[in-house]
Amino acid sequence: MKKFSKILSVALLVALVLSLGVANAFAAGTASISITHDDSYEGATGTTARVYNAYKVLDAHYTSLSGSNTQAAKDTFTYAPDDAAVSYTMATDSPWKNAMLADGQTWLDVTLSEDGDVYIVTPKDGFDSAEEAKDFGDYLKANIPGNAVPSEVTVDAATATAVDPGYYLIVGKDAKDAVTRVAVVTTNVTMVEKNTYITTGKTTSETSYDIGDTVTYTATVFIPSDTALTEPEGAGYKAGHGPVILHDKMDSRLTFDGVSSVTAKIGTADFTDFTATTTVSEASDAENKCTFEVAIPVTSTLLGQTITFTYTATVNENAVNDEGFVNELGGELNGYKTNPDDVHVYTFDFMFNKTFTGSDSDALTATFEVRTDKDDANTAIKFVAAGTKDVEVTEDETTTTTTYTVYKKAVTGGDATITVKNGEHVDLVGLKAGTYYLVETGTSTGYNRLTEAMTVVIHDDTSDPENPAHHVTYSGNGINETTGEIPLVNNSGSVLPSTGGIGTTIFYVVGGVLVLAAIILLVTKKRMSE
Repeated sequence: MKKFSKILSVALLVALVLSLGVANAFAAGTASISITHDDSYEGATGTTARVYNAYKVLDAHYTSLSGSNTQAAKDTFTYAPDDAAVSYTMATDSPWKNAMLADGQTWLDVTLSEDGDVYIVTPKDGFDSAEEAKDFGDYLKANIPGNAVPSEVTVDAATATAVDPGYYLIVGKDAKDAVTRVAVVTTNVTMVEKNTYITTGKTTSETSYDIGDTVTYTATVFIPSDTALTEPEGAGYKAGHGPVILHDKMDSRLTFDGVSSVTAKIGTADFTDFTATTTVSEASDAENKCTFEVAIPVTSTLLGQTITFTYTATVNENAVNDEGFVNELGGELNGYKTNPDDVHVYTFDFMFNKTFTGSDSDALTATFEVRTDKDDANTAIKFVAAGTKDVEVTEDETTTTTTYTVYKKAVTGGDATITVKNGEHVDLVGLKAGTYYLVETGTSTGYNRLTEAMTVVIHDDTSDPENPAHHVTYSGNGINETTGEIPLVNNSGSVLPSTGGIGTTIFYVVGGVLVLAAIILLVTKKRMSE
């Protein structure tokens, strides 16, 4: 019987990796099952917690159980309790009676006790390996009685599921065909789930783009080695044997370039055994319907493989602020959904304010170009007027609203010259991080044109991927710290000297000197006479 206890304990994890820690003796009749994730496993979290059904097949009886359970590797499980005086029985009215007494059950001897009130269960010769236990678990899975009532165990539940001591078959509730676990539960057992989930990831080569730019996405999906193979059944799939599905949901400021842009590789080899479609399946969340999805049938050659997909989208004309926009990737397999991989990309903006000294007339105007090379007019960016927006500005605890004229980077058409009125606030949007030069190309009569370009640098700080940010630096006259605007001021010109006569001023000066000299002479002469 002690040998049987060890055998069943070895089978405690066949496909699911368990880690049990029993440090103290427990009173007979007290047991529980809890399942958690192994934090070291990359794909151990998902938006939907997996639920397992634990079916008690046999009753376990023991006086005490102490010792330790250790897990050396995924498929290596050793159990050497100090005291393993355990016996197993089955009630005469057990729902598992037919399965246990059938000819196909070749692992255990099931004998009715002398008094006829219980079945005594002992192992047959040769039932001494994890492989045999796996076969026995498959047999139990295929013969789950319709009247067997399981105990549900939710992964990462706050409270363990209380159960009676026994020998349990543990299968996935929503995909019981795909998983099989057999376990001895004679104490409070904690199972650590591993290697049963797909994992996804998503990146872009850059984090900021101009309107009109193409964004290339790289998405990956890892298919664990113990994933159930895809098996069609009727118009769908056999329970627990569906394909891997990737859902991609794009922000309204991105335009998907179509399923023709979707390509895939495994390592350096092209992979084509997938279907990409914009007609998404019913599996997609209707409220958050994805833009397109990719279905990947699971074959034996894909087990343990990582598939890398690339596809593109275009930043469209709706991208007119610097708040960033998100593209989400999610994976799904037999009801399990991964947490979405959120990839942020940004378009940025900067503001300036045009004024003319000594005048508040909006009839005064100046023209500007925004260049990426201040000395090359061919690098001027084309813009289109996109309307106006209000920005709240707080100064000395008083909030005011300033209206900005918005110019957005043009995808097609547009003009490279922007005409700005005196006192007008301008917001240039739809720009990626980089250096720009505001060059004044003309101004109203009587005012001097700015001789130096204003340098504007948009920095994209992505040191913290979860909280990317940006900031604008500048050179020149300085920035308004309250509004964040760059002031651009035109000064009126002064009258330059011209050729001609020497003017009348010199005569006034000389005449004044002569009059003063005459007065002094008269006074002096009078005093001498006296």
